[in-house]
Amino acid sequence: MMLRTWTLKSLAAAVCLAAACSLTMSASAAVILVNDTWLDGTDTDPSVSQSEYGADHDADGNLESAWYQGGDGTLDPVGAAGPLQAKFSAPTVTGSASWTTYYTPAGKEVNLVNTGDQLKVTWVFTPLNINNGGSNTSQNFRLAIVDTPDANRLLAAGAPGSAAYNGYGMFMNMSGTLGNSNPFRLMERNVASGAMLSASGDWVALGTTGATTGNTGYVSGVEYTYTMTITRNAANGLDIVSRMTGGSLDNDGVAEVMFTDPTPNNGSFKFDTFSLRPSGATTTAETFNTRLFMVEAPIPEPATIALLGLGSLALVGFGRRR
Repeated sequence: MMLRTWTLKSLAAAVCLAAACSLTMSASAAVILVNDTWLDGTDTDPSVSQSEYGADHDADGNLESAWYQGGDGTLDPVGAAGPLQAKFSAPTVTGSASWTTYYTPAGKEVNLVNTGDQLKVTWVFTPLNINNGGSNTSQNFRLAIVDTPDANRLLAAGAPGSAAYNGYGMFMNMSGTLGNSNPFRLMERNVASGAMLSASGDWVALGTTGATTGNTGYVSGVEYTYTMTITRNAANGLDIVSRMTGGSLDNDGVAEVMFTDPTPNNGSFKFDTFSLRPSGATTTAETFNTRLFMVEAPIPEPATIALLGLGSLALVGFGRRR
């Protein structure tokens, strides 16, 4: 399959041609909804829709989503071209920080409708001053990829409140030597309503841990890439791959969990939120510098594409089937 970038005009023409030839677009074709490197030096764009949703409306070279900071410390780009720097107020802070973004506008969640539809989230970051030079046995390095009810979305700086979130999370150990007995743990929401990431009891573990206690952990100043892919399978379940790469993590530079969830939360296949919650600089890192945040997701139905009016869309994997 050829990978190429499609504008709305060329995509609409392709859709018309496909219709004329009695063809349909592949369910697994995808667009890049967010691809942010903070070229404009801000992390608040777009302030109203919260996500540019695949179209560079302000022509700054990035596809952006607004970020919200809660708890301790700060969250701001260092300057034009980033990185986006999340920093605790001191290396001795034990309280948590919260950094959240919505990669679609409200009401336009990524919806994995068809077999083969896939959501992919990529986060590239560099931690600095890990554990203030020490080590720990916690799972205080946490992230979530979930659907947030529209009424519970943040509209100003703060941490996500209690809500009926559906989706998956990672509870991880950040230490020079991996100290927790489950240092890279895939989790699923298991409560009707609760806090995003603060309460471990609101989550249930899936599969086996993706790294080994006692192996090499994280190193200050080394860049790491985290990805999660969530794919709808033919049995109406979700195939999840959660992966962290970089340095000598887990001795070979890779920590990974693969799991098939036959019964997604409440039968939901929708996602719109990425949230991070490091619980203290003393058990994670003082600073997290993010170089890239990217989200890829299924394209809308062909009939919808022609009506979107979104400008240019970056497509990956555009195909066809008879």
